[in-house]
Amino acid sequence: MGKSKNNRKRIALYLLGILIILIVTITIFDWIRISKYTVYQIRPTEKLEVRQDQIYFELVNGNENIDWSELDGTLTYIQNEYDCSDFRLVNLIRILYEFEDQIPQARLEKIERTLFGFRYWWDEPEGNSMCYWSENHQILFASAEYLIGQKYPEQVFGNSGLTGKAHMEKAKKRIEDWMEMRWDYGFTEFFSNVYYKEDIGAMINVIDFSSDSDLSQRMKIIMDLLFYDVAAQSTNRMFISVSGRAYEGNRKGGTNHTLGGLTNYYWGTGEKINPGIMYGMMTTKKYDLPPVLKEIALDTTNVVIKQHNGLDLPELGVEGFDGLDNRSMMMQLGMESFTNPEVIHNTMEFIRKNRMFSNEFVKDLKIIDFTLIKWLHLESTISKAIKPQTDGVAIQKGNTYTYKTKDYSLYSVQNYHPGSYGDQQHVSGMNLGNSFSIFHTHPAVEEGVEKQSPNYWAGYGHMPHVAQDGNVSLSIYNIPDKKGMMEFALLDYTHAYYPSEQFDSVIINEQYALGKKGDAYCAIITANPTKFRSNTKDDLIQDGKQVFWIIEAGSKIQDGTFEAFCHRIQHNKLNFDQGNLELDYKSNGMDYNLVFDGNFSLNGEIVDTNYDRYESPYILAKKKPENLIFEFNGKSLLLDFQKGIREFK
Repeated sequence: MGKSKNNRKRIALYLLGILIILIVTITIFDWIRISKYTVYQIRPTEKLEVRQDQIYFELVNGNENIDWSELDGTLTYIQNEYDCSDFRLVNLIRILYEFEDQIPQARLEKIERTLFGFRYWWDEPEGNSMCYWSENHQILFASAEYLIGQKYPEQVFGNSGLTGKAHMEKAKKRIEDWMEMRWDYGFTEFFSNVYYKEDIGAMINVIDFSSDSDLSQRMKIIMDLLFYDVAAQSTNRMFISVSGRAYEGNRKGGTNHTLGGLTNYYWGTGEKINPGIMYGMMTTKKYDLPPVLKEIALDTTNVVIKQHNGLDLPELGVEGFDGLDNRSMMMQLGMESFTNPEVIHNTMEFIRKNRMFSNEFVKDLKIIDFTLIKWLHLESTISKAIKPQTDGVAIQKGNTYTYKTKDYSLYSVQNYHPGSYGDQQHVSGMNLGNSFSIFHTHPAVEEGVEKQSPNYWAGYGHMPHVAQDGNVSLSIYNIPDKKGMMEFALLDYTHAYYPSEQFDSVIINEQYALGKKGDAYCAIITANPTKFRSNTKDDLIQDGKQVFWIIEAGSKIQDGTFEAFCHRIQHNKLNFDQGNLELDYKSNGMDYNLVFDGNFSLNGEIVDTNYDRYESPYILAKKKPENLIFEFNGKSLLLDFQKGIREFK
């Protein structure tokens, strides 16, 4: 009996030894394999002059002496598949469709060779460091592939081995999926002054050049939804609001933030925009802005605009987007979600399947490209344990609240993942006319550190809990004591963009920063005294990790004199329980109460900050609507995406 037991023990130890050897061997081979990944160049080493936008502009405006060699930089850029090659394709396609007869034959052949060898989607052979997956890139690539395939249906494309017709059919499915997602859930990159421009460039090409009238019609419907966003969120033609993706300039505002001049063109002076990715909007004969959207943009009454944009990660499964199919990955990656526990397994499978560890954007994920992690499905467990700052890149559901008057707008994303990392989200701010904006943030890195995002002004180190009603916005920050395992930095202060020199009048008094610009007034109230960073007059610092920021907006019409506004604000009662992170603020007979990662209450009643698709004086609509009706000032717009109905008065 004892001998048998010893034999079993020896066998068990033997098998354990084999298992350990196997694990070590597999891991060594994985290390060797991973170390051999090479990364494609993301940008040219030396600057290339890309002139397709200027050439298209000149052609449209009658220049008969085009120097076609000026397209060489554009073609070299696209041939090398540098990131944002899809931006360069937009007006190159317009040149081909509208001015092909003016292109010298040798130059036309060079253009065609470039287009036939291009990698139009992540599932095609070879590789590069282009970003295919964000919401704007998805439609840019699909639009380009569809229209180039349509133009050359019988041509076999060298990289893919597919005919133009096959490319066209493949891209059409992506265009349809992309449009349906926008119809059902809105734009993931909601209210983005940056990326709506790229969407517009791709969309107008489909509208103008698709031979499928139904596809063109439904793209007009999605374009209308985009321009409703722009009209409803603009302040005197300045398109600045909360956003899924914003950089420093897109938060600070200013008179140049007019969506490349389109707000001025459509509801301002009518002046045409400059050459660029959206110039097709100046030449299109197929898209007209519905008049009701102009009326909405010009509305100067006091309005509350609520909207539901996008999905939260846990909703992906409920809505059928948790798989590895192309449509699901478009939604997951369109949300810029890569390392979050809900999606990281799919991310790794996607990268392996499409040979993308050589892509600059996702190359770092190779550190978990180990066979045992894959076999045991440990990606999610690792993500939960590490909690990487890259989790904050994910753009999740935005319940947006905007209060607009003729003098200002105040805007928030209600209860957006308090305390989590942020990357390019913008969840609270105020526009003072179309002069400039103010906002606060917890910087992800110290001032002067070079980083695209998150950085000192873009994104957040840790997100605040924001809640707004009318002209008052409350925000509580709860900065942790200990830096995360992969966190860039953990700064013990928050700060605000408050450009004192651009105000007509400014009062900085301990915990109050009060300003006047034209007939618009603003008050910032903080937990601790603020001061401007050394050698600045626009960077207002508040020390402390558990703090609040209150923004209250006012105006001459609403408050009388600026002095009366300041007096009232400084005599409002407030209380902040730092231990329980509870803020109570009383103003104009209203009692606002916010508990960090808890409830927002108004006069003792809990406020529901989960909104329907649209809640505004212009439209009321549930999520995933059958149809939409926008109405204002006697004008209306009826949209039915599935039936392709678009009717306006």
